[in-house]
Amino acid sequence: MSEKKYVFRNLEESPFYTVEKCAGGTGRINNVTILGDEAMMPVPEGCRHLDDSESFDYVHITELPVGAEIGEHPHEGNEQFYLIVEGTGEVMLCGEVFPVKPWSIAMIKSGGSHGIRNTGDVPLKYVCVQTQLSLRASQKYVQEKVDEFEAKKKAMLGLEGDTFSN
Repeated sequence: MSEKKYVFRNLEESPFYTVEKCAGGTGRINNVTILGDEAMMPVPEGCRHLDDSESFDYVHITELPVGAEIGEHPHEGNEQFYLIVEGTGEVMLCGEVFPVKPWSIAMIKSGGSHGIRNTGDVPLKYVCVQTQLSLRASQKYVQEKVDEFEAKKKAMLGLEGDTFSN
């Protein structure tokens, strides 16, 4: 039997859970994971969908109650975006703050940081999608990490500024 080449799931078939003080934020968030899985989230037993996609880590529908916030946190080795569908608030992107409203989109690239808060008077709802890096982006990411390592190694050995090769 061949593997299915699609995933179809209705919202009511997806796991619902709450998270308190997500990423050091305030209040709680309500989450439904409609595709994939996020290992650090408290998904109910037997409801994880680990093999949904090779490119998408997960797709959440998230609700931030009035006054709730997901703290600004870094992303390494993946990209993520928030697509706002209801409510108003603010998104933090690498320390900068931007107002959000329905159909605003905020994307964070690998190496950046983001968070979001509800500043409105109704729940803030958005779709959160996290993807794996493309091959090109993965190669760039690995090269940046190698360059960082080489710079630290030179600094530790007192070789900064030396221009010689082995």
